[in-house]
Amino acid sequence: MKKISLILTALLLVLSLQAAPAGFSQYKLSNGLSVYLWEDHEQHNVHGYMAVNAGSIDEPETATGLAHYLEHMLFKGTQTIGSLDWEKERPYYEQIINQYGELAKTTDDAARAKIQQKINELSIQASQYTATDEFSNLIQSIGGEDLNAYTTYDYTCYHNTFPAYEMERWLTLYADRLINPVFRSFQSELENVFEEYNMYDDNNNSHLTQFVFSHLYEGHPYSRDVIGYPQDLKNPHLKELIDFFDSWYVANNMALFLVGDFDTETVKPLIEQQMSKLPSKAIPERPSYPETDFSSNQTHKAKLGYVPQILLGYNAPKAGEADELPLQFTMSILSNSMSVGLLDRLMLENKLTFAEAGYDSRRDRGRIMIEAIPYMDAESQTYESLGSTEKFIHKAVQQLIDGDFDDELLAAVQENYRQEYLRIIEYPEMKIQLMIQAYLQGISVEQMLQQQAQIARFTKSDVIAMAKKYLDKPYMLFNIDEGDPKRNPIAKPEIKPLESPKEKSLYAQQFEQLPTGRVQPHFSDFNEVSSEDIYNRVHLYCTENPQNDIFTLTLKYGIGTMQMPLLEYATSMMNLAGLKGNPRKSPYDFRFELAKLGGKCTYSVSDSYLTVNIEGADRNFAQIVELVNLQMLFPDFSSEDDRLLNNIKGQAYMERRMEEKNTDIIAAAANAFVLYGNQSRYLQRPSLADILQLTTTTLEGEFHRAFDYELEIHYVGTHPIDSVRSMVASHLPMNSNAIPTTAPVERARQEYQNTQVFFLNEKQMQQAIVYLYINGKPYSTDDAVAYNAFNEYFSGSFSGLVLNEIREKRSMAYYAYGHFVKPARQERLTYFYGQMGTQNDKVADAVDVYMSLISDMPQYPDKMESIRTILRQSLLASRPTFRNKSQTFVAWQRLGYQHDPAIMQVREIQRMKFDKITDFYENNVHGKPVVITIVGNQKYINLKQIESKYGKVKKLSKSKIFSSSGMD
Repeated sequence: MKKISLILTALLLVLSLQAAPAGFSQYKLSNGLSVYLWEDHEQHNVHGYMAVNAGSIDEPETATGLAHYLEHMLFKGTQTIGSLDWEKERPYYEQIINQYGELAKTTDDAARAKIQQKINELSIQASQYTATDEFSNLIQSIGGEDLNAYTTYDYTCYHNTFPAYEMERWLTLYADRLINPVFRSFQSELENVFEEYNMYDDNNNSHLTQFVFSHLYEGHPYSRDVIGYPQDLKNPHLKELIDFFDSWYVANNMALFLVGDFDTETVKPLIEQQMSKLPSKAIPERPSYPETDFSSNQTHKAKLGYVPQILLGYNAPKAGEADELPLQFTMSILSNSMSVGLLDRLMLENKLTFAEAGYDSRRDRGRIMIEAIPYMDAESQTYESLGSTEKFIHKAVQQLIDGDFDDELLAAVQENYRQEYLRIIEYPEMKIQLMIQAYLQGISVEQMLQQQAQIARFTKSDVIAMAKKYLDKPYMLFNIDEGDPKRNPIAKPEIKPLESPKEKSLYAQQFEQLPTGRVQPHFSDFNEVSSEDIYNRVHLYCTENPQNDIFTLTLKYGIGTMQMPLLEYATSMMNLAGLKGNPRKSPYDFRFELAKLGGKCTYSVSDSYLTVNIEGADRNFAQIVELVNLQMLFPDFSSEDDRLLNNIKGQAYMERRMEEKNTDIIAAAANAFVLYGNQSRYLQRPSLADILQLTTTTLEGEFHRAFDYELEIHYVGTHPIDSVRSMVASHLPMNSNAIPTTAPVERARQEYQNTQVFFLNEKQMQQAIVYLYINGKPYSTDDAVAYNAFNEYFSGSFSGLVLNEIREKRSMAYYAYGHFVKPARQERLTYFYGQMGTQNDKVADAVDVYMSLISDMPQYPDKMESIRTILRQSLLASRPTFRNKSQTFVAWQRLGYQHDPAIMQVREIQRMKFDKITDFYENNVHGKPVVITIVGNQKYINLKQIESKYGKVKKLSKSKIFSSSGMD
């Protein structure tokens, strides 16, 4: 008990100190806009978010998808942004609104087609007076990156990062985009939403989620997907979308969030000046909905999973209610990131393949969900029954209700919460999410932070009370079997692309004259990381943690699955292994011992590295490392009836079986075959027959053989390098005469002498996936700026050629990109890699557009200043944080850099002209053979059109790309 009290004392102390973070402030403007500011000078840019307290829950039942549509449309400009002549555009816009009104009332297919054609004609005429990509171009011109938005059930967010010295212009843009928006190009943007719908519709998990929510939230808007019903997607309501904006997008229903390298007192008047322009008015009264029936147990069945699984759903409090926090903590006694929950134990005891508990708390409802996948017997190639899986879950839930768990588990989970909280506030995106939740719940961030101290005071009786209140009640049971869901294909409309003039609006011209700050470059110094060699080819790197007492220790052995394929299964075993000894520690006991010390450990492997990630409380660094070292040296793979080994084999079988249905994996395997031929990982991996012959002795030996290779040790924490060196040298497996590594390794790519097309027919795909590949040249860091400049021009966010031409103008794909991939070492070969996701019946036309960009790249020299700005800012903002500093420095040194690459590259960027991009294009892209790989439904793809332009299509099969589809 003494250990528990020490943990709780430390927890309470740290949390009380963190209740009011330095640099944070929140307030409201006179128009009601909520403002949240969090200075973080460890960052090298600013993360800016605008959140609207309205989501799909607020849509009319007869016009679902409006919130998501609106999110897309708010990138299209206003009566000033992107408007070359609003008075000339306005008549067409008003006619388009009226035509959509007529479309909504029309059921005759021929009449609807005629209206759609009329809308297209009006849209083309209106586009003469618009620059719909102007907003994204202006964001790019100030060095903004990662421009995007997302819609949830409860709220909508618009966001990007930008340099602090552009604060005034960023605030100006984000305020002005919300004043008199014009929902231009509505027809073409609807097509992009269709493409997004198709992308989700190809994924069985999307159908599974929708099936579960339709019952868990029956009678409520939460029962439908955020993107809306397909019938509403086909019958859009532009007038209702405008009404939705007018109703909800008001200052007193929105919040501004800024996290990063700025001074609060300097920023506040800028916020007042720009954001006070936003209007405010009364927010509509939200309707109430009947409660979903949870009066008795219910069972729902469906065949639409990749694997069989069950899900238990319970009624729970909505976000912001008093029970939310204690119930969230109670769920962590079932499953948590330390893998010591009651459900985690079932996985570690090889009773279930997967089990996890979650609490879905939303603005208007809440649900507890417990998911599980049955154990799979690889020998018989069968899953254990869903009935037996359900019994295991009920037993764990009953243990929670009865309080049948160790008191030390409570303290370990509390320590885990403390660490997760401290890690969260290392990252600006997570800080923003914390602030968003505070805003939505109507409480202060200080109150949110104080919740962590409340967690430290929870007792076992509190957990039992929550479990009895919410889990000892009727539930919904979902029995999901393997199967293929019914898909809803959406036909391609016959619409012509919009061609806007390449002009700037008056707004853009005036915007460019607004004052801007000066960049203050700060470069990384390799001396910020201490390093020394423990042995020849055993390298130690130490970085100081200036923020908290959580250490991370990463071991990277320079060997991976390309040379030792069985490491994939050895590392899986290690994540489920116990510890030999007297007394022996079971897999759960081992992780529980780590958790009591405030530690956790995971094993992973890539083509190049076997990696061990250790994390925990720095005060227990030595004990945690010593315990992990014992497991690495003496792992216990034994279990009753070899269930652990059989579990690993069963998971391998399960993954191979899932490959037959998961269209993303099928497409990736086809592309890997085209890129690497017989060196594809889907062909080089062990066969199932080989996996079924594996023994624990083989896997343990394979894991230990990796210790002979060159080793990188990256420590981030509070201990000096001398004590870290002493600890790791005596308590970690390493070879004093290690084998030199060739990592990071790369698979040898196929060389193509002429343009070729490969095709895999996958009937279940609604959205085809297209890949493009061009052989590259040996890489030199002397050309780093040229590569970056071309990539930004050709494929940089919304302003890049590929996305602009294929999606923004023609609505042919939801996503489209293409860039040169640079190797990890100098002189290795680069290559061009492109990809797009497009409806099957659009494939041939989309390929034509993409190939036209490759064969005759449009040239817009006026973009050069924006490209210089974005490249400069990207370099300066990409300085590594303290957590990844040492690994970043090592990667730079591997390329030959002796100092921060930005030092020289920023100077080169300043002098760069547009001919840098055109020269690169001529030398690396123009006239080069292009290899096109298409995976989709042949029934709807015009292969004759493709063959007529790019040569005979070579057909692929699953047996060719998967080594007998991975099945033996």
